[in-house]
Amino acid sequence: MKGEGDPLKSFIRGGYRLLILALLEKSVMHGYELLKSLERITGERPKISTLYTILKEMEESGLLESRKVDRKRLYRISERGKKKLQEFRENVSMGALKMIEVILSTNLKVRS
Repeated sequence: MKGEGDPLKSFIRGGYRLLILALLEKSVMHGYELLKSLERITGERPKISTLYTILKEMEESGLLESRKVDRKRLYRISERGKKKLQEFRENVSMGALKMIEVILSTNLKVRS
């Protein structure tokens, strides 16, 4: 059935945008560098078409900026992207950490 899939892959793909912002906060990168970094961090290699679709959407929404240098497009985080990443860190990160803690817990106690 459409919509069903591997929860791990769904979780990883959902985190790509935040990972891209965090990576670009540290350094300007081209698409292939981002692809290799995402693969190294997540253990999953996104399809190149998926990555470039995400990058285009992020640029269109003002989270990233890019420029062409030689034959490569270099991406960098925009001021809006920095602000959104900081908002996530301040407002969502504790909830996200708690979710991950529950997911990873083998001693999960469920209230009746």
